[in-house]
Amino acid sequence: MEPPLLTRARGALLGLAVGNQLGVPTEFCGTAAAIRAAFPGGVRDLAPPPKGSPFDDDVAMTLELAESLIETGDFDADDVAARWVRWMRTDARGIGLTTRRALTLIERGMEPFAAARVARDQGAAASNGAVMRCIPVALRYHDDVDRLIRVSIEQAAITHADERCPWSAAAVNIAARELLHGNPRFVDETLRRLESVAPRELIEAIRRVPEEHERDLPIDVPGEHGYVLHCIEIAFWCAVHRPSLEEALIFLAEAGGDTDTNAAVAGALLGARDGEAAIPPRWLDQLEQARRIAALAERLFFSREQP
Repeated sequence: MEPPLLTRARGALLGLAVGNQLGVPTEFCGTAAAIRAAFPGGVRDLAPPPKGSPFDDDVAMTLELAESLIETGDFDADDVAARWVRWMRTDARGIGLTTRRALTLIERGMEPFAAARVARDQGAAASNGAVMRCIPVALRYHDDVDRLIRVSIEQAAITHADERCPWSAAAVNIAARELLHGNPRFVDETLRRLESVAPRELIEAIRRVPEEHERDLPIDVPGEHGYVLHCIEIAFWCAVHRPSLEEALIFLAEAGGDTDTNAAVAGALLGARDGEAAIPPRWLDQLEQARRIAALAERLFFSREQP
């Protein structure tokens, strides 16, 4: 029998990928009512990606980060940024404005963290582009929480300098780490580690989760599509309250708002909680490069043990 940690590690990375791909077709529909009108049979399967672009930004940037952590042996901001810039040049499907601004500045020769600060000062939003891709850090540093927090923040700060974004990435990865290790009180542990250092708004969003009702989730707030703190609250809520990964991701794909990233981050946490076996086999069959993604999760998980 495989160790639960390993199946959960694969579940986290695969859960992110299937959640994202399930939610991509409904991302810009707006409301749940509009999604019902566009998809009268519901959203139950992964739509095939366009030819030549297997993944949109959520998964593509996640896999580039994973490859970098494996191939360099640790976090290298310049290497990660170069990979993301190369992806932007060759595909860039789904790329967000904040990410594009920062990576364009990096492409022109600016140092990564400086580029993110310039993008922020130009009015970049506190968007969820840094949390959608962060889960490889939880797998790589699951046995070193301090390093996990630092690298979560640093990978986020390559493109997103608003403090809500790096600390949200840290929150996701602390939660994922606790779920990987079978801790159902992951919300308490995330708060314990962050409440004295992270932005107050983030802490308040996480504190709401245990007693929050589904009807109160900030899923489709006018003018706040893709806001990072809404994404965190929704993903944490699903990992606390939804017993089924499949039902949770279908719910998010049909709920409106930023469906693809909400489902991606929730999928990562639910996969870390329940393992690969919780992902419907038909979704794994429909997911392009599923075996590669599972293998990357294993390599990340075991990389700390390599000399």
